[in-house]
Amino acid sequence: MKKIYSILVISSLLFMASCSKDFLDVKPQQSVLTEDVFKSMATSRAAVNGLYSMMQSYSYYGRDAMVIPEVLSDNATRSVRTGNRYTGMNTVTHTATDANVSRMWSQMYQIVTNTNAIIANEANIKKIATSLEQEEAAQLVGEAYAVRALVYFDLMKFFARPLNFTADGSHLGVPLVIKPIVNITEVVYPARNTAAEVYAQIDKDITAAIALLPQTGNVISNGVVNNTLFKIRMNRFSTLALKARVSVYKQDWASAADAANQVIASGRYALYTFGNMLQDFRTQNSAESIFEIANNTNDNPGVDSYAYLCSQQGYGEMLGTRNSMNSRSTGTTLSTFRGLYEAYSATDVRRGFVALGDRNSLGGETNVPLPTKYINISTYMENIKVLRFAEMYLIRGEANARLAVANSNPALLTNSLTDINLIRKSRDTASATRPFNAVLTGTPPSGSISANGYLDSIIVERRKEFAFEGQRLFDLNRTQISFVKISSGGNATSRLIQYSATTSNFYNRTILPIPVTQVQNNPNMVQNPGF
Repeated sequence: MKKIYSILVISSLLFMASCSKDFLDVKPQQSVLTEDVFKSMATSRAAVNGLYSMMQSYSYYGRDAMVIPEVLSDNATRSVRTGNRYTGMNTVTHTATDANVSRMWSQMYQIVTNTNAIIANEANIKKIATSLEQEEAAQLVGEAYAVRALVYFDLMKFFARPLNFTADGSHLGVPLVIKPIVNITEVVYPARNTAAEVYAQIDKDITAAIALLPQTGNVISNGVVNNTLFKIRMNRFSTLALKARVSVYKQDWASAADAANQVIASGRYALYTFGNMLQDFRTQNSAESIFEIANNTNDNPGVDSYAYLCSQQGYGEMLGTRNSMNSRSTGTTLSTFRGLYEAYSATDVRRGFVALGDRNSLGGETNVPLPTKYINISTYMENIKVLRFAEMYLIRGEANARLAVANSNPALLTNSLTDINLIRKSRDTASATRPFNAVLTGTPPSGSISANGYLDSIIVERRKEFAFEGQRLFDLNRTQISFVKISSGGNATSRLIQYSATTSNFYNRTILPIPVTQVQNNPNMVQNPGF
């Protein structure tokens, strides 16, 4: 008996049929993602290309997946002069009817649905491939596994508590739907799997991807290596980078360090230089990029893009935070907050991504941090960075530091300090930027910090490095560092989020609700607490 999951129903079938010229003759009522689509290598390639196209949507990496983790954290706020975008999230009052939430959920599961079809048709793809195309055929399926792992990892970060929320990961994750949609004959209402089950599937998918993708890390297209696709398609090294990031969220520090080390040792990437970081970050396929979502003049989210939201020649609604925005607060809410702008020294090149300026709107804020990582709204020739080389050093550094503390291992602490100080000096060459020095036990001597204080400093380094790249909220959630959310550029009441206050509405809203339509239409779907 054929089954179709209620998460998507017909919309996924129609999207797959329309995402490429090769799918125009597909009939939705038939086994559209098996018999028709995978009849040639051309259509199989188009199916995989379609995954990356769907990731470009403003409901995913094109905007929302980058904005929401920033605007729900202490990094960003929405201008007082604004439209109706991210209204609830800006004040930590978002609900299950939030349109951004439902669009993101739907977009992610549409991608999952299409990866399922590609994976289920591995035998068909290999069958139609010539002997010279077998490596590419395996790669196409490997990419689908890697993309599915990435999407499920994102679903877990947005809609569920971190894996360590319960000792055994038995709390609710998201529904695992890993069988392909083939026919509209029966509706299945999937329940939410446990967090442990979802992470186990993510690990399984990453392992499968690494086994299938070319071991060289190259990307093959139409039977030949195509180096122009190396940064915009999932390959061996971007999948290992994903494994490193996933392992951090699992607190599997040995695996995190090992995967990051393999990427670093590949020799395929290089850090931005101090003098060129601002320019190089905005350059497509730059040396530090591991995986990015492609945009070009003819294919981009346009006025719905992240760049348009940030640019003062566009909507210009997203602002960075600074200490003065919290001046109305008192007590713990006042003392807990540190603005993003003040996190940087005056000589840190990354402060250029939050340069002070005026909101380009009548009655807008003045002398506020303006995010400028993505601002090109003329040609849109800026790719969205999903994985960067700097993160591999920060992951390896954090993993070794946590292992050092857990095992009282000074050698691992030294290795960690080498990685973290490399990032610090590459971003701030001023002599005043002293390298970290930390000790595992006893009172730290002058110029040193305790190991636990050093771990906190690593999270600060991550904040500075990945501001406006969609990571801040998730770092706060996994480390349970209390923070203050600035609302409406400091023109409304700030929100104190304390991870010990587990019944607080603000705490509940550090993850997103399950979309209300999913709960209403699926009797097995359980809503997140507080919504």
